[in-house]
Amino acid sequence: MKTEFAGITSYFQNEVKKYRVDLVVNRKHYQKRGFTTLESARKYRNELEEQYKKTIQVNADAIVRTYLNSSSIRETAIHHNMSRQKVRKILITEGVYSTPQSVKVNEMLDSGYTTQEVAEKLSVSVGTVNNLAAYRKGEYDVRKE
Repeated sequence: MKTEFAGITSYFQNEVKKYRVDLVVNRKHYQKRGFTTLESARKYRNELEEQYKKTIQVNADAIVRTYLNSSSIRETAIHHNMSRQKVRKILITEGVYSTPQSVKVNEMLDSGYTTQEVAEKLSVSVGTVNNLAAYRKGEYDVRKE
């Protein structure tokens, strides 16, 4: 079951609630199970994110450079072996790419609206909102320090 923290899920084993931490970096999946407290899972997840933060940032910079050279999300996605949606989200997060709709989506999310509320107000699907939203803390940290 999902928790309020990205990348941390709970499950029951022998009627005991435990937590699992997941993090994907460069298509590599890191997973550790068996945490008995949410706090210990959060601590491990934060340490893991910190360890791979530079790797993620380097990739965001490389994606931005490729996009600026090609002006094509499709070509950038092919070059980095990523989906166009992921490339678009990274470019939106980095402030390199926007559409009127992505600007509106991010303004509403920053104002405190939920993804569902934004979708309803703009008459689009939740998937569209997620595709146009900048990455938020805990999803995929590509912001500059």
